[in-house]
Amino acid sequence: MIKSKKILIFVVSVFMFFGLLNVSAITTGSTTGTIDTGSKIVTDQASLIVRGVENGDRFNAYKVLDTYYNATTNTISYQFTNDFQKFLSSSDTYRDLTVDNLYKYTSGNISSGSTLSTSDIDKLASAYAGYVRKNSVNGTAMNVSANTASAQLQAGSYLVLPTQTMKVYAVMFGNLDFTANGDSWTINNETITAKVSNAGVSKSVGEENMDNGSYSIGDDIPFIVKATVPQYPTNATNKTYVIKDTVTAGLTFNGVQSVIIHDGDETLVTASNGNVTNSSDEQVATIKISGQTLTITFNVDYVNSTALTINYSAKLNNNAGLGATGGNKNSVSLTYSNDPYGTGSYTTIPADGDSEVDIYVYGLEIYKYGESDDSVNVALQNAEFTIYKDSSLNNKIATVTTNAKGIAQYKGLGAGTYYVKETKAPTGYVLDSSIHEIEIGPSGTLEAADTEGYYRLEVSNQKAGLLPVTGSVGTILFVVLGLAIIGIAVYFFGFYKKNKKQGEQAI
Repeated sequence: MIKSKKILIFVVSVFMFFGLLNVSAITTGSTTGTIDTGSKIVTDQASLIVRGVENGDRFNAYKVLDTYYNATTNTISYQFTNDFQKFLSSSDTYRDLTVDNLYKYTSGNISSGSTLSTSDIDKLASAYAGYVRKNSVNGTAMNVSANTASAQLQAGSYLVLPTQTMKVYAVMFGNLDFTANGDSWTINNETITAKVSNAGVSKSVGEENMDNGSYSIGDDIPFIVKATVPQYPTNATNKTYVIKDTVTAGLTFNGVQSVIIHDGDETLVTASNGNVTNSSDEQVATIKISGQTLTITFNVDYVNSTALTINYSAKLNNNAGLGATGGNKNSVSLTYSNDPYGTGSYTTIPADGDSEVDIYVYGLEIYKYGESDDSVNVALQNAEFTIYKDSSLNNKIATVTTNAKGIAQYKGLGAGTYYVKETKAPTGYVLDSSIHEIEIGPSGTLEAADTEGYYRLEVSNQKAGLLPVTGSVGTILFVVLGLAIIGIAVYFFGFYKKNKKQGEQAI
């Protein structure tokens, strides 16, 4: 049971004179103190200010101590509020706490400490913060302007907690108390500097700070996820921190052991079952892959830094979408507890901006045609082409054959330079000996085909048995004349040999 004499009152007394004349007035209300029945609750107000908050965050101040004043004895005293008394009575740890104990924790002034503080006041404030959340204790909303939260409040002590935030705050405690100045009292404002910690996530592909890349089907694509871990208060009860990475159907994860996690400068060890441990054999995280989603659940008590780097790879498969508009989008999200003392109030960072990357892949379309007898281009079937990655034609990618429409397609090329050579000509046509150097991608040397994501190369063939017709009409004329001269020469040479033979027979 609460011992009211020990728990409910700590009296700070200042006696100016026994007559207590000319003492400046303190404004009081009608509520009478339970221990000093001659005292009344103080209604004078002062400013409670919290600096260093995020604009847009919201805060409540929860009163812990009421201030009472006895005008007859010029005495100020403090009592726990009804809500705080209920908390104490429900706590095995703090059941016998007195106001005197509370002030010894703080030397009379409670202000915010590090988020990792293990001080007695941090433990107490953390415990009460959890009680406030669980029992929906009413607080006073503070005004937020720029990076400052403030409220005009009655004299007393207050716990300050955020009610809306994307960040993680340490517990904050502030006193609006009095100072004796001769025969008068002056109420003091209180300014707290918030201890706040951020959370965040970003994703890159290929190398850091790259939000897109172009790859070929079958490639293993490297991804980099950077995450910021908030410093949860030591006594926080809600420290959820989960990273989810989702890829499109065009990508296949390479298994949990392709996931390498760096906690600051330490590279953690990933086991085949997805458990991730540090050098002290503490389980820092668990990795799970389900379909297109990679989930990493962290135990932040064993995360030793605020910076995580996650490297993993995924293979580009045949389901990949083609072209710039069919970019294979994939994203990362972070779910974390932004209320360290609640029971499940989480915030998810949406997958946009730095949280999303695009993978682009393209196709090559080859159109094979020849000239018919009436000089009309016709599509040629069964022409075979081989695609190479290098100009020396050693690194073969694929071989394709044209269909009845003269079209051969290959899906799955990353942006870059390729080399194409005809390796089999259609029946009745001469093999094209050219090596076609082409550039695939938005800045490529080929025009886009009608099919999204494909780039078109057109190759013509000459019919077998025909001399190539090139050059001007004058050039053709010279060729014809040359052939005629050769024909005449052959005729006269034959005629000469025939006459010579006849002459020899006549002798």
